[in-house]
Amino acid sequence: MLVRQFFQTSIVRAFTCLLIAAQLVACGGGGGSNNAESLSDSSFTSAIPVASSATMIWTAPVARSDQSPLSLADIGGYRVYYGTVEGEYPYRIDVNDGTAVDVVIRDLPIGTYYFVVTAYDTEGRESEYSSVVVKTI
Repeated sequence: MLVRQFFQTSIVRAFTCLLIAAQLVACGGGGGSNNAESLSDSSFTSAIPVASSATMIWTAPVARSDQSPLSLADIGGYRVYYGTVEGEYPYRIDVNDGTAVDVVIRDLPIGTYYFVVTAYDTEGRESEYSSVVVKTI
């Protein structure tokens, strides 16, 4: 079982601020990143009109919840969870790179999406969710 309380609350808030900024600059259909991973999910079929992509951007946490230092070498990666109902995140994108600072979620059908992000260390301990960010496509 993953340990959820792992990073400082202020670090989770930093994720949230950057995610909000990312949502404000996310644009339809475009962009890419060396760290981007595409969503492959059979529930998103070609019968559903595809309208946009969303780019999530964050900064790496620098401390754990006990305030001990956290280096980039200790970060295993990030997870972006999302769904169309706040509090229910059936979709997940794993970014298995502790140095990553963004991910592009492609081929999102028209709708409203709720996003949260976590970080996890090299031992698999995962932070709590960031605050929710909402994007309507």
